[in-house]
Amino acid sequence: MKKIFSTLLLVIVCVIGMAQNSVQYDVEPAIITIQNDYVKVWNKLGETDGYRIQIAAVTGTNSRSTAENERFAFQSRYPEIPAYISYMEPYFRIRVGNFSTRLEAYYIIKEIQGDYPNAYIVPEKITYSE
Repeated sequence: MKKIFSTLLLVIVCVIGMAQNSVQYDVEPAIITIQNDYVKVWNKLGETDGYRIQIAAVTGTNSRSTAENERFAFQSRYPEIPAYISYMEPYFRIRVGNFSTRLEAYYIIKEIQGDYPNAYIVPEKITYSE
């Protein structure tokens, strides 16, 4: 009797386990339309208030080429994070990322802080990306 009960229990557990292998989502077409409209509006906007991380500011002789080399080095280490060079007299600044919140920038600064200990978060106009 114990053997039959154990076998039956094992079969039931296996059937329940197999039934949970796939999940199907039914998405309303209206939700997809709203999402596409949202992306279109943001793409037209182009820039919005956000944050970037400044990893360096260089000045002096050959500062532009130094900034470009630093940007290239950053892109080699972190290819998934965009890097930008801007000029505000007398500095070429290397800033990275497009973060909509300070918290997003904080997570990345913790990741890169080993390579860039003097990096800090700055408010800036950012380009929207999906």
